[in-house]
Amino acid sequence: MEPGKTVATPEVCLPGIDVLLHGWAKGATAYTRFYLRDSTNTVGVRSVALTSYPAGEAERVFAAVEKSLQNCPSVVYKSMLGTLVHAKLSLGEPLVPGDESLRANMSFSRRGIDNHTAYGLVRIGNVLAWFSFNETFGTTLPQQKKAPLMPVLPENLVARQVKKVEKTATETTSTP
Repeated sequence: MEPGKTVATPEVCLPGIDVLLHGWAKGATAYTRFYLRDSTNTVGVRSVALTSYPAGEAERVFAAVEKSLQNCPSVVYKSMLGTLVHAKLSLGEPLVPGDESLRANMSFSRRGIDNHTAYGLVRIGNVLAWFSFNETFGTTLPQQKKAPLMPVLPENLVARQVKKVEKTATETTSTP
């Protein structure tokens, strides 16, 4: 599978921003994406993607994304609508489950609207589980009112998805 071409600067940000925006990287052999419904929120978008890779490729992709994000505090990229987005990126504490994991946050403002996205990437063997939770709200809100609106990855959702992938991997390898 070939992801769409991401246009971004500086170049060191490309591996990280590519996976954050699309949920998968070059070399993926399968991809499934779920959009999660939340009746309490009509603005935010919540999605999960599971992507499988040939042996060793998921580790390589994860390492490239992690290194890229460690060296990329801000990025300018072209959105799907063709507009330039000036975003700030930061890494948070890693997620608990999986063989490797990371947590990243992206924020930018456009036309008076703040956009904040919390991302998670978990490697389980040759599978990458990608999580994206997005919230948008007006920039005129005071900081203390924005704090409870910031997107947070629900640890229980991440743990459930990782368990499903681990169970499937175990069943697949134990089947004759």
